[in-house]
Amino acid sequence: MSSIAISSIVKSKRGFAGRDWFYSFRELENRLNEKKCERTHQKLSSRCALITKSWNSEVNSEWLCRYYFSAKMILSATLNLNAIEYAREKNLRIVIPYLRYYALLSLARGVVYTLPECKWNNGKIFQSTHSNTKKRTATYLASFDKSLSKSFECVFSKLKAERELISYRAPSNGDAHFSDNDRMDWLFMFLAELIQLNSEIMEASILKNSSNSSHKFLPEYIEKLSLIKIEGLTFFDKEDAYRLDYLRRKCSTPVNVQQIMTEGHVEDFFGAWSPENELEDLFDPDINWQKIFDVP
Repeated sequence: MSSIAISSIVKSKRGFAGRDWFYSFRELENRLNEKKCERTHQKLSSRCALITKSWNSEVNSEWLCRYYFSAKMILSATLNLNAIEYAREKNLRIVIPYLRYYALLSLARGVVYTLPECKWNNGKIFQSTHSNTKKRTATYLASFDKSLSKSFECVFSKLKAERELISYRAPSNGDAHFSDNDRMDWLFMFLAELIQLNSEIMEASILKNSSNSSHKFLPEYIEKLSLIKIEGLTFFDKEDAYRLDYLRRKCSTPVNVQQIMTEGHVEDFFGAWSPENELEDLFDPDINWQKIFDVP
C-alpha cells in the first residue's frame, strides 16, 4: 500500500462550512464567512461534476498533472519565503522583491490549476501569463469575498511593481520606496489552503462520479510534463519524471494536494537546493517547510 493510501486511511477529518475536510484549515476559517464558503464550494462541486461525470483516462491524467504541479507551487512559494528570511539576515535586500512576488505568483498559479473552468489546453495551462493568473484568481476569490479579491489584486500589483522597479529602473535609492509587506503574509497561507480546498472538492467528485477503469495515468503525460522547452532550449527534469511515474504506479487516481505531497518528494524538492559544501552560514532550504502549509 502506498504512503498516499495510508495517509488517506489514518487522517482524521475536520468539519467546516457544511462538510468534513482532510486538511485542517487555519486562514480560510479565520477569513471566510462559513455560510458563504459553503455556498461557494457547493457551486464548485457542481462545476467539478460536469467534468467527473464524463471522466476518462485522458482527463484523469490531466488532473493528476494539475495537482502535482499545484503541490509544487506550494513548495516553491515556501522555498522563496524562507529564502527571504535569509536574505534579510545577510542584507541581500535586492532579491527580496523577486522572491516575494514569485511566491505569490506561484500560489495564484496553483489556484488556477485547480479550477475546473480553467482549461488544460494540451498543457498550456502551465504557461498562463501573469496578468491572466491574477485575473482568474481574483475572480475566483470574489466568489468567496469581494474584499479579499480586492486585497489580493492590490498586493499582486504592488509586489509586481516593486519587482519591476528593481529589474527595469535600478533605483538609486534602493528599496526606499518599498513599504512593509509583512502584514499581508497571511495571504500566502490563505492561497495555499484555497488550493487544498479546491483539490478536496474535485477529489470527492471524482470518487463519486467516475469508475475505477478510468483511473489510469497515461505515460505520455509524464514525458510531456518532465520535458520543458523554453526559448528553444529543452530541459529534462528527471525528478519530475520519477515522481509522476510513482503516481502512475501507486496512486493513479487524483487525490487532494496535501496527499500528493509524499515525504520523499518533499525532501528531494528542498534538498535539491542544499549547498554542495558544508560551509557555515549558508542558506539551509531544509527549514520551516510548514511556513504556509502543512507539508508532510
